[in-house]
Amino acid sequence: MPAWLGVPLLLAWRLLDLLVPKRRDHWAFFDHPLKPGQFIENARAVFEQVKDDPRVHCRVFVRGGQRPLDVSEHAHVRVLRLDSPRGLWALARCGVLLLTNSTALDMSLAWRNGGYAAPRPWLRRRVTVNLWHGIPLKRLFALANPDQRQHGDRDRHRRRERRFYTGLVASSTIDAHAMAAIFHPLPPTNVWVTGLPRNDFLRIAEDALPAGLRDELARVRALRGRRRLVLYAPTYRDASVAAERSYRFSDDEVVQLRQVLQRHGAVLGLRSHYLVNGPAALDPVRHLDGEVLLDLGHAQFQEIAPLLRESALVITDYSSVYIDALYLGLPVLGFAYDLEHYRTRQNGLLYDLDLAFPGPMTTTFAALLAALDAVLAQPQYHPDERYLTARRLFFQHLDADNSRRVVQRIHAAVAANHPA
Repeated sequence: MPAWLGVPLLLAWRLLDLLVPKRRDHWAFFDHPLKPGQFIENARAVFEQVKDDPRVHCRVFVRGGQRPLDVSEHAHVRVLRLDSPRGLWALARCGVLLLTNSTALDMSLAWRNGGYAAPRPWLRRRVTVNLWHGIPLKRLFALANPDQRQHGDRDRHRRRERRFYTGLVASSTIDAHAMAAIFHPLPPTNVWVTGLPRNDFLRIAEDALPAGLRDELARVRALRGRRRLVLYAPTYRDASVAAERSYRFSDDEVVQLRQVLQRHGAVLGLRSHYLVNGPAALDPVRHLDGEVLLDLGHAQFQEIAPLLRESALVITDYSSVYIDALYLGLPVLGFAYDLEHYRTRQNGLLYDLDLAFPGPMTTTFAALLAALDAVLAQPQYHPDERYLTARRLFFQHLDADNSRRVVQRIHAAVAANHPA
């Protein structure tokens, strides 16, 4: 859409949104803000909980014409292009908004000149719930280091809208305190300790998973065969430091890594962050052979749940993927080669890793290799008290009912607020 037409259209839509009555049984879901056409994570888990509920009309909004392949439309489910008159009208009617990041990202529309903008819905007239995608280990938004905070809050509307969230999901009491501070000026009482809906995908029966996740589970199972899977998932680094601070394994280090893995009947799968700002840890041409070193990136696997369900060990630096691993009782191993720089010059950490990370935290390749060798040599992993303490820090619930609890809170909020 050209900007000269899109901007006036969004201004007109804001007036329309002020005037149109809201349907509190119409719930708006959005595809991933940075992975068009992928309807995943917490939003997908909540959708799966209510898609057959006659009390709820699900409206799944996508952009750019890319539709999720495994979402079936029926009387209570519609997939709509947000960048269309029909989609914008349907959004104006929705009385419940289920965000995955913010309105600025979840509803972002691209212009032909390379710019973008988003509808600005009237949140006071709705129940608006932020289904934030994970448990933050890093400092974000209001708690970020000064440079990152200024960059993250450059959109004033994004900062102001937090005060109007009816709910923000959290995983534990401690996590709720962190989320309330990160999302300031959100009222702390509006943080819901329900657990994260997407963690249901870690524990529910395989045949209860959405079809797309069952397919991904079968594919990763075929890749690992009878071998144990070591999942390596380094976190995102800001573009200003990614080129110099991303770790790249040398050819000699890759040879040593393969030897350890093969000795223990294991394979390693690399899952880089979907925001790629620097070189990959393992060269996709020279190192990822599809036999011992696997590409488990976002182009092949949309969700992390199938990978974690098939993993025997998780390696990361500062990604909260290791916290997801705790949900399953998997051993975790840290490779924080730039720990001091990350603490002081990059995002920074919310927690002392001695408390929050219950596995070996290495800073050199030699130490990483030795720790990997030691963990894989164990015939069976038994969580110790330090591990259990970290798990209690992050999880109040260790079941497959997180989505149900969120939906219950949404229904209660709708009944209390009566958006119109």
